Amino acid sequence: MTTHYTPAPFETDAWTALKQLGDTAVSTGGMQALLQMFISVVTSAEEVARVSEEAGHPESMTTQVISEWVSTQYVPDMQAQLQTPGEA
Repeated sequence: MTTHYTPAPFETDAWTALKQLGDTAVSTGGMQALLQMFISVVTSAEEVARVSEEAGHPESMTTQVISEWVSTQYVPDMQAQLQTPGEA
């Protein structure tokens, strides 16, 4: 029997934001921009998780902290950079 995972709303919001950013990256810089975005988000998310842990947040909050960071900081900042020629 397969158990289906139901993501929390903050996970769904983060995934939607990343998909939109990925579409923007591909349309402005092709596959190379998309891959650079992927590497950047993974590297940055590791830092967010580390800072969260150092702040004393329980490990169970890591997914929420990263998801909220993706939706509220990372994606908006990267969208702005991708839409401003010469500053990315």
